Amino acid sequence: MPDTSLRLLRRLETGPRGLTEAEAAARLAEHGENTPAAAPPAPSWPRRSVGALRDPFTAVLLTLGLVSAFVASWGTAAVILALVAVSCALRAAGERRADRSLAALRGLVTGTATVLRRADRADEPRAREVPVADLVPGDIVRLGPGDLVPADVRLLRARGLTVRQDTLTGESAPVAKQAADAPSRFAESHLCFQGSHVVSGGASAVVVATGARTRFGAAQRVPVRRGPSAFDRSVHGISWVLVRFMLLTPPLVLMASAAVHGRVLQTLPFAVAVAVGLTPEMLPVIVTTCLARGASRLADAHRVVVRRLPALHDLGAVDVLCLDKTGTLTRDRPVLAAALGPDGRDDPEVLRWAAVAAWWGLTLSELPAPDALDEALLSAAGPVGEEYDGVAAL
Repeated sequence: MPDTSLRLLRRLETGPRGLTEAEAAARLAEHGENTPAAAPPAPSWPRRSVGALRDPFTAVLLTLGLVSAFVASWGTAAVILALVAVSCALRAAGERRADRSLAALRGLVTGTATVLRRADRADEPRAREVPVADLVPGDIVRLGPGDLVPADVRLLRARGLTVRQDTLTGESAPVAKQAADAPSRFAESHLCFQGSHVVSGGASAVVVATGARTRFGAAQRVPVRRGPSAFDRSVHGISWVLVRFMLLTPPLVLMASAAVHGRVLQTLPFAVAVAVGLTPEMLPVIVTTCLARGASRLADAHRVVVRRLPALHDLGAVDVLCLDKTGTLTRDRPVLAAALGPDGRDDPEVLRWAAVAAWWGLTLSELPAPDALDEALLSAAGPVGEEYDGVAAL
């Protein structure tokens, strides 16, 4: 049997008049806020610093510093460990600054939804604005042009409703939606999903899923494994070459000293010095400083937040960048370039009568907003159709 709107309302223990404030509060405590899955807490300063030690060059320097301290070469050990500390501090500071910038941006994004609520069951429902985070399953929401669908909803009533679902499907073309009690098995024209934008029309709908249980929230829960970048692979390759030389050179120096002079322990500091000489101690600091400077310039000049400093190298190595132009390079909105007559020349009358037809189509269909093509015609033509307003009474 088809899952009709009436069955759905009964299953959600709600109705067209909406929930009471007490019911909404109880469901909010049960289901949680209508927000995506909480991001993991930002790591602390010590944890960021320890994480920076995973850089191969930094790990090599740390090993050399500890070996230098072991053989009582305190000056060399102090210099190397200071370079390690500077490299870790720069990387941790850059990542912390990026996390704080992203947190500030998230705090600026707030939204509300129009919902029907009642003080108690005897009262009449009233439409009011509530924070999107306070929506719960069973709430009755109203949608209009320009609204962001606040949760996964099923349409109860709809009139000329079209929505953009590009956040989920990548397709920017508006999709028609309608309230259907017997939808086809695989059709979803009676559902609107969180993150979609209402292009035209209006609707009344019941919330069926919130938070991480929505389609949008489920997509965010998919784990993304980040593989090593080209920069990471090149750094690891150079580091392993240095490690091999470091592991090979001191034993050779010790064996040569034992064979020539018959001394081993006295030559150990010299062997460590040779290993230190093979290692570019300043390279981690220079690389981290350059990446941090690049991230700072991107943030100041272009308002681009860099979360991972090595990503800057990947960005600089890009030759061809492929991206979806809709909403980035273009506005996803048609604009009238010219109105041509039969002779191929500009003809103002063509634009005028096309705009009149668009105006009448909008008036007769009683849509709250025109579609994209009609909007382009009306915007280019300016005020039109008012002289025919009285004809509508006929």
